[in-house]
Amino acid sequence: MAIRKSVEEILVVAGVRDEWLTRCAKGLITAGFKDVQTSTVLGQVTGAYKRFPTNGELTITVMPSAQSGHTQLTLRSTAAVDNLYALFASPNKKILATAKDSFG
Repeated sequence: MAIRKSVEEILVVAGVRDEWLTRCAKGLITAGFKDVQTSTVLGQVTGAYKRFPTNGELTITVMPSAQSGHTQLTLRSTAAVDNLYALFASPNKKILATAKDSFG
């Protein structure tokens, strides 16, 4: 059984919730995430990241922000940290960086 840890990051972006749900899903597919699923009811996009040596999942929760015309994205990465490569670079940070780069 792999040892898994999670990291969470919150972003506030300009735009409406529905636009960002679609944008997040397309971005994850473009970035190479597998099994990308969108739940409009929950306001979540999930995907699996499986590239050697990083193996994990990402859940993005999309909510309206307190600022008018802005949206809050909560990115939660969960990855295996019990391998030799995780000693040199955080797999969770790699997953979060890959996701954020795909939104641009």
